[in-house]
Amino acid sequence: MKNCFQVKLIISSARYVDPIKTDILFDCTYSEPNCSSIDEFLKRLYEVNKLVPSPSDFNPLQAQLVLLGAVAAVESYFRSVFRKCIISDAYTSNCVVNKEISFGAALHVPKHMLPEAIMERFTFVSKKTVNDALRDIIGFKGNFPPDFEYALDQYVKVCHLRHCSVHRFGKLGTNNAIALGLGDHHKNIEKPLRLNYESIQRSIAVIINFAITVNNLIFNLLIYRLPPESWSGVYKNDKKLFKKYFDIFEDTVTSSVVAKDMRSWYLEFLETR
Repeated sequence: MKNCFQVKLIISSARYVDPIKTDILFDCTYSEPNCSSIDEFLKRLYEVNKLVPSPSDFNPLQAQLVLLGAVAAVESYFRSVFRKCIISDAYTSNCVVNKEISFGAALHVPKHMLPEAIMERFTFVSKKTVNDALRDIIGFKGNFPPDFEYALDQYVKVCHLRHCSVHRFGKLGTNNAIALGLGDHHKNIEKPLRLNYESIQRSIAVIINFAITVNNLIFNLLIYRLPPESWSGVYKNDKKLFKKYFDIFEDTVTSSVVAKDMRSWYLEFLETR
């Protein structure tokens, strides 16, 4: 080997470690759950929340790891709901018709999961990336509603805390401090994040609220932009079409949702369209 760099000074002892056989670390028996994307997200979030250390024996580092899992659940929600929208909604499918995917994805990814390959280069941890994804993939136009803007702003704050945990040993970087507000955070630059029980629970609540707000936004966008002639005004005739969309977004987990059957949601839709 030509000009191979030689390490001559051994200041830390490194032992040979057997290679990791990564192909056996994944569950090949897994199949996608038969539930809406928001239900899958909420169930996962509740499981993540069980890992929060108790107030009496709180570990800030463990709380940071919980925060990573909670934000990752949001990103998984986006990919899941976008995939289902691309498959089920003609308008959304047309929005991504020119998007590129890798040759490897085209060869090996199952057809019903192929839309997720479109999102390989998307991240969902900043205001710009979330807004761009909603416009580029779902086809959202115009101004976002105030409740979404507020929920997104709060979620992005949590993402900046997550960035500290992932990339900086928990310390606050200058760019994150600027984004969070330099006036209040200049004194915290290069200082470690110290989550407590209340702050991690508040962060999880922010994440859940954001995902539910997005879920409502996309459902309304898709269902109300269908051509008026798509609907007969008779539930028996429209049930199949309405169910196609309703199943993507139905929330059966949160207690804040008033228990209504699909027919009741359909009738409310007719009254407001």
